[in-house]
Parts: sequence; structure tokens; C-alpha cells
Amino acid sequence: MTISTDGVQRRTVLAGALAGTAVVAVPVLEPALAAATAVAGPGVNGLGSQAAALVHSKDGSAVRMPAELGALLTVGASGVAAGTALTITYDSRLYSAAPSAVLVSGERVIPVRAHPVASSTASGQLELRLPELSAGIYTVRAGGLVRDRYPTDLITDPRPTAVKLSEPGGAVTAQTLSKPAAKAGLPWGVQLGAGWLQAAWSDQYYAWHPATITVHSVGPGAIPAGSRIRVTLDGAVFESVSVSAASDSLGHKVNGLPRRTEVVGRPVATWTAPAAIPAGARITLTCTTVARKLTGALDWVEPPLVDFLPPKAGRDAQRLTTQESLTRMDDVYSAATRARFGPVS
Repeated sequence: MTISTDGVQRRTVLAGALAGTAVVAVPVLEPALAAATAVAGPGVNGLGSQAAALVHSKDGSAVRMPAELGALLTVGASGVAAGTALTITYDSRLYSAAPSAVLVSGERVIPVRAHPVASSTASGQLELRLPELSAGIYTVRAGGLVRDRYPTDLITDPRPTAVKLSEPGGAVTAQTLSKPAAKAGLPWGVQLGAGWLQAAWSDQYYAWHPATITVHSVGPGAIPAGSRIRVTLDGAVFESVSVSAASDSLGHKVNGLPRRTEVVGRPVATWTAPAAIPAGARITLTCTTVARKLTGALDWVEPPLVDFLPPKAGRDAQRLTTQESLTRMDDVYSAATRARFGPVS
């Protein structure tokens, strides 16, 4: 995103914050928005670009916010005078301001003092006084996007992120960096749980495997149709694994699409939901395994893994609960692991 400053003594351009997104425990990263527009007007060079992340509200609305608290400053041939003020306004529920700000241009890093400005509870404001700058592109970095984790991750009416450049002599250039996104539907999320059993051999070794898997739709939207639950087990211990049944919290059968495959010698079972799973619903999957006949210790056993795979459609609205995957690391398959985790229960 770029803006022209025709008529301003020292021609500058402000564009969106430039940075990569932060992630979390997760299985799916937030998408980034990239846009570039040629800068108009003599004495102004370069392109503007913005990396952004979606911020969701309970009503299904979403806003694309800069992933970094800052701006991309493209300075024209006449430069920027010392003392020029760059003001950043942001939602303090979404951003954390760094103790100090910097300007980055190529390999140059220029410290800049950031002064917090008193504002309302949910709105923060920083004012940076810039040094004299010659022509070039400068990335202003003053903090980052740090949203709350589930279940306090949804934000009501997020404040816009905006920047304003006030040059000596009164010339002012302003730009709003955040903007409403296309409605992606109600945000949704999933929490997985499991009931584990041991596959034992030689009366002293065992490997864990999920006997049941629970899928909880945390809302407020439904888990999209086409979402998959995948179970992966160690091929040295297990010959096969399958999802043999699915039921809701009342014990009624839930239709799904089970599938058995093998990936790099490991048995894999996948269950696909052909219909959306409403908010608040819990589905229980029953897993059936066939263990190999083993004797003696093993050098290594791959830990069991249960993970959730969202479909491409609706992925932007997914809430990250940190319970999208499950595993456990206490298999007993050698003298060392037996001493650490104990005998067969």
C-alpha cells in the first residue's frame, strides 16, 4: 500500500508494516497479505508492501492488521529533515510496543526513541522523532502483533492501525494500515482428546496407541466439512490402525469417511468429516489397531501422533486452541525407557 505526497516539501511515502507473522502452537500459520503499487510523483522511488494477519471477532467479521508495529518509509531525493515526527496509533489489545524503536535500511540499523502518548484504554500511540534521512527505503520497527491465546483470542471492534508523518513546516501525511477483510464466516476451533491403551510384548515393553479420540468443536462457528483426523503409529510395533466407528455425545452414529494408508512404513488412519461439525458438538472416534508379534527390546519407537487437518476452505477463520494435535513420549521399548517410565500397567 502506498500513497503519494504531491505538494509536500520533502516527498515521502508511508506504507504498511513490513515483517513476518508470529505463530503459535499450531498446525496452521496465519496468512500474509502482500500488495505493491508504483509510487507516483517526482522525487519518490520504490514500492510499498504490507505483511498482515487476520484478526477475528465473534460476529464473523475480520480485519487485516499489520504483523509488525511500524511502517515502511520510502524517502524521495530531497530527504527527510531531522525532527520529523512519525506517530503510530494501534490497538493495545493486539500489539506490544518494544522498549525502543529502530529504522532499518539495508544493513544499517538506526536507533530511534519512541515516546508513548496518553490515549484511551484499548488504543495505544507512539511518537518517533526521526533523524535526518537521505533518499532510500527505511523499515520502522517499534513492536509486534501479540494476540491473546484461546479462549480470549477473539477481539471486539479492533481499533485501526494508522501512521502519520508530520514534517517541519506543517506538512502532514497519514495512512491507515489495517483494513476490513472479506467476511470469512464465524471463527471456529477444535480441541482433541484421547483415551490411550498399551500394546505390550515380552511382559515388559509397551507402546501407547489411542483407543478413542474426541473431537470438540469450540465455536462459535462450525468445524468445516472436509476436516480430517489423522492417526500415525510406529510401523515396527503396529501392523495397522483404523477408525472403526464414530458417534456423537448421545451415542448416535456419525457418518464419516475412514481411510487406511501407510506413510514411510508407518500405518496411518484418516477420518474425514463429510459435514460441518456444529459448535459445542463432541464426536468420539473408535480406533482399532493390529500389533505385531514382538520379542525383546527395540532401538526406537516412533511416538503416536493424532493430528487435525483443516480443509483449505474456511482455514482463515480457524482459532488456534493448541489442542490440534496429541502425542505421548513415554513408550517403553528398551531397558533405559523401562527404567524411566516403569513396567507394563
